[in-house]
Amino acid sequence: MILFRNKNDCFILQHKMQRFIFILFFFLMWVIAPVSARQKWVKRSDGISYKIVTKDTSKAKPVYGDHIWMHLQKIAPSKKEIFNTKIFGMENGVDMEYKVPAKQTDITTFFQKMGKGDSAVVKIPASLMDSAGSARKYYIFKIKLLDFKEKNKHESDKQIRYRQQMIIDSLAIVDYLKNNSIPQHSTDNYGNIFWRTQYGSEREVIAGDTVHLQYVGKLLNQKEFDNSYKRNQPLNFIVGKKQVIDGLDLGICNFHHGDKGILIIPSRLAYGEREAGAIPENSVLLFELDIQ
Repeated sequence: MILFRNKNDCFILQHKMQRFIFILFFFLMWVIAPVSARQKWVKRSDGISYKIVTKDTSKAKPVYGDHIWMHLQKIAPSKKEIFNTKIFGMENGVDMEYKVPAKQTDITTFFQKMGKGDSAVVKIPASLMDSAGSARKYYIFKIKLLDFKEKNKHESDKQIRYRQQMIIDSLAIVDYLKNNSIPQHSTDNYGNIFWRTQYGSEREVIAGDTVHLQYVGKLLNQKEFDNSYKRNQPLNFIVGKKQVIDGLDLGICNFHHGDKGILIIPSRLAYGEREAGAIPENSVLLFELDIQ
């Protein structure tokens, strides 16, 4: 038991104990704080500064040739945001093949320093990006590495998903044809389903032709995603030049000039695993065509 000579001694000791606990608390917070809270800016010889935000510096890092999923935000020297991958609404981020960059200002170089889940902030002098840019002003990039896979693993996984989706698409198309009582139809060499509802000229559509196409685009659930009639603007393109999705570029050759018909495109020949506006990923597309 500690005996105090007076209340003042007791007050002093209590004050010292509180101060000790206060200092100890902040010391422990500093020791156990994540690395990200203590990292400093690093400045390269070319004037580019960066800070990697990570909780584990020992994590594996991607190498060129890997496939990565990331988010990126670009902010101009005026502090105005000029690009942000999150506007695409993709929870898994934007994916890309990790290639050797052509320029020193390519922001993807910093993924080599990042592990899965890490973030980074990079400041690039405007003089390195704009011919009339100031060395005292900066473009700011905020990047996050969501995931990455070794190239062969990514390709293997992709092929498995591709084959699985082919089966899913085929079953969905069979159900659509059956439920809508469409016995007369054809399948081309690429997997497109088609039939002509009105016959035009005897001249077939071939690669190199310019077609003027009015159409209604739908999902198999009949939800409309596009309609050229409503815009009063036909789609004009040169067949075989990859100016439209593969399914349409290839499938249009099943028709003749002046035809009307239906073209069903499996997802692999449409947008695949990508979302496209009102079109969800892995969607089979149906086009009601009027080839003018």
